[in-house]
Order: sequence, then C-alpha cells, then structure tokens
Amino acid sequence: MGLGSDIKNKLSQYLRVISVSKKPDREEFWSSVKICGAGILIIGAVGFVIYVLFRLL
Repeated sequence: MGLGSDIKNKLSQYLRVISVSKKPDREEFWSSVKICGAGILIIGAVGFVIYVLFRLL
C-alpha cells in the first residue's frame, strides 16, 4: 500500500462521517450548551475551592 492509497482511504472515511452527520436542531443545541456550561462552571468552582484552600494553608 502506498501513500496515495492511505490518503484515499482516509478521505473516504472522512466523507462517510460527514454524510452521516446532521445539523442539530435548536433543542439539541441548547441542551448541549447547558450541559457544557454547567461542566465549565463546576470545574471552575472546584478549581477556585482548591485555590482558596491552598492560599489559606
């Protein structure tokens, strides 16, 4: 197998994924935004608590 064959196989895999994927509707988009935002807030709060604990010690 040559380099050209490997590239052709990779491109066909990428095209297959793109053809199967779909644009999320508004409800799905907002639910993912809420979940990601909650995760960011939780990780930030944990980091802040750790920072405060180490500053007090």
